[in-house]
Amino acid sequence: MYNEQLEKLIEMALMDGVLTEKEKQVLFKKAEAMGVDLDEFEMVLQAKLFEKQKSDKPVSAAPKSDKLGDVRKCPACGAIAETFATKCSDCGTEFRNIEASQNIIKFFEKLDDIESNRKDNIYETSNTNSSIGIGTIIKWLFFWYILLPLKIVSFFINKSKPAKWSTTDSRKEELVLNFPVPASREEILEFLTLASSRINSNTYFNAFAEETKYKDTWNKIWLKKIEQIYSKASLAMKNDKKSLDEVNSFAENARLIVKSNNKKVLHIALGFITLIAVLIIWGIISSKIDDNNLNQQKELKTKAETFIKAEEYDKAEQIITTLENESFIVELKSKIQLEELSKKIDALEIYLEKKEYSKIKLELDKIVWKKISTEYSTESVERDIYKTFLQKKEAINNQLPEKFKVEVGSEYSL
Repeated sequence: MYNEQLEKLIEMALMDGVLTEKEKQVLFKKAEAMGVDLDEFEMVLQAKLFEKQKSDKPVSAAPKSDKLGDVRKCPACGAIAETFATKCSDCGTEFRNIEASQNIIKFFEKLDDIESNRKDNIYETSNTNSSIGIGTIIKWLFFWYILLPLKIVSFFINKSKPAKWSTTDSRKEELVLNFPVPASREEILEFLTLASSRINSNTYFNAFAEETKYKDTWNKIWLKKIEQIYSKASLAMKNDKKSLDEVNSFAENARLIVKSNNKKVLHIALGFITLIAVLIIWGIISSKIDDNNLNQQKELKTKAETFIKAEEYDKAEQIITTLENESFIVELKSKIQLEELSKKIDALEIYLEKKEYSKIKLELDKIVWKKISTEYSTESVERDIYKTFLQKKEAINNQLPEKFKVEVGSEYSL
């Protein structure tokens, strides 16, 4: 009917009575290259496959009665077997089905064939420019308390999105969920062993990885299939408690792995939420503590200023030793120094009346401001008071004849 080479390929592909996905692709590719109509070719191929499978089936003159088949009788005692039963309820003989075991092997081969034809990358993620500019660094330095919660929320939103799902994954999912559940004890346990091995356990370190998200989706699919098998086994093995316990063990183990994976994700999420809550609470509490502490410091400062005005400098100094606010300390010490130096300047008025200018000049040179602040942040506080000192010194200096005047300095000479 077709080219001899194509006919030979068809014969080789159908030799075992099964047409795999890979064989089908090779045949269709060859047929297309030879200009054969693909719809017609598919119909002919299905017909040849049907004929091959029909010819491979052994001819039986009578209905099966020596095994669990159409007649549904026990091969040992001849008792009628219940639907889906894996063991004779009368004599305890276990029913086996070699053809079904072969179907399980072919099922997993088919699954591997579909996967081998995958064209996309399972864990492919979009490439983003991860370079960090100076603007980003500045934003994080000043607004980290706003950006951090937003980043965490954004992270969980992205991770809650479904895993990337391709056509290959959809075909595999359909094959798994639609594969007929085996009926005999041997096939049920064999399928459960293979299906359970496909369920992956996660760790806390990779719980939110893109690969883990993909595997978790497949975990749910395989668990759904295992639940299907467990449901059928509950019917098929109701007279075989030992086998049913084995099936339940497989199913329970699969459930525990999936549940454990979900718990790990939940634990991490709760950990982040707890961390944010702790940071917020800590921020509120520390703010209140700072406010209370600042109010206490202000009260002590006011009390110290009262002593300074009353010229009780020793008492004011005692209060200063208890202060923690550096700005308050510099301000109070500067005010004490201003008061003490102002007294000395005021005492020169008597020499001014006597016109003892040389004496005034000598004393003015001795009246010098001693810098108190050691940090740039508190220097401005001291400078404001220092300016008042310069004004007082300048006032008496301006009353002296030119040759007796001294260098007063400026506010920036501090």
